[in-house]
Amino acid sequence: MELPVSSSVFSTARTLDSVSIPTALVEREMLKRALGNPVINRLPTLIPLFLIGYASLALVARDDMLALVSLQILMIVMTSYTALRVTDKLADNEISERAESRAIRLWLFFEFLSGVIWGLMIGPIAEAGDTGGAKTVISITLIVTVALAAVVAADAPQLIRALLAGFAITAISTGMYHYDHFGSRVVFAIILFPPTIYYLSRALGKRAQSALQTEMENVVLNKKLSEALSISEYLSAHDSLTGLLNRRDFERMAEELRTRTKASDMAIIMVDLDHFKQINDRYGHSLGDDVLKTTARLMQFQLRSLEGSADSGQAIARWGGEEFIIALANCATDDVVRISENIRCSLENYRNADWPKDLKLSGSFGVTYWLEHEPLDAAIQRADKAMYKAKSEGRNRTRLVQPVKQGASAITA
Repeated sequence: MELPVSSSVFSTARTLDSVSIPTALVEREMLKRALGNPVINRLPTLIPLFLIGYASLALVARDDMLALVSLQILMIVMTSYTALRVTDKLADNEISERAESRAIRLWLFFEFLSGVIWGLMIGPIAEAGDTGGAKTVISITLIVTVALAAVVAADAPQLIRALLAGFAITAISTGMYHYDHFGSRVVFAIILFPPTIYYLSRALGKRAQSALQTEMENVVLNKKLSEALSISEYLSAHDSLTGLLNRRDFERMAEELRTRTKASDMAIIMVDLDHFKQINDRYGHSLGDDVLKTTARLMQFQLRSLEGSADSGQAIARWGGEEFIIALANCATDDVVRISENIRCSLENYRNADWPKDLKLSGSFGVTYWLEHEPLDAAIQRADKAMYKAKSEGRNRTRLVQPVKQGASAITA
């Protein structure tokens, strides 16, 4: 795995802010939900139309009513088709706002016509000569259907306005035209019906909008919280200066590598920068920090070549101060020494134009193998011993400690 070696994650970390979803996005989502499946949602409208058509057979003006029922069925087809187009436009994020708006306007036009036809159905009821309870059945069915349509569409205020506007225009006009037949009470009820239903529907719609906004904000907050937790986990597992693993999580990752690695192929490399205290004392801690970050970056670069192997695995950490530690899985003796030397040479040959000319990097490397049934601390102590051996012999070199089952260890160049 590739470990980030930048401290940018730490510097950009900030507290989790509250979110506010724009009203336009909430209304767009409400419209999507209100439309649902346009065809299936409109099929129940056929039931009241069937009742009205059947009851109209007892009316004198049954031909007019049956014609309106037929027109309303046509409107169901047209509103379903145009609503399907709106659904497709809303689902297409690449569609232009103009095309989307045009589709919505066409859909609302047919919804308006549907309301007009519902309102016109009041006319045949006023004709004399009906028998039985046909007038009552049609009136109740008509009122309940329009009211339910408005309430069900509470999530789509555009639909409510279009439907009730069409209904109000024809229903009130028809009621006033047949004033002598209906009387003042019925006409007054017809006049009050559209605004009353609109008020109730909008009250329900506002509640739904508030609930949806809270739901959408919670979704965004949960996403941000998940991201914040991921960053928090990263911060708790990595060194804030170099971006490498910290000591605790190196031990955890090394143990995980151990469980997937063959007994003799788990290596530990301990690295200590040479004369680092002198760098801090002479050039300041700011440049010393830059040296540590550069060292981490060079080490990571050298280890990237191992990622091509499916069986490879590695963990690299800042062990403390100017010390670093590396765990390599499935790595033979010759390979681990070669890798250690590659890292050492990359430090030795590194030059930075922004650094003082006499500032040169070097490190002392201690290498060992971690036996399958021994604690990690034992392997780290051997690598540490080899690293101090390299320092005592002049620094800027690698020393390998071969573990021995009896507890002794052999140090080689």
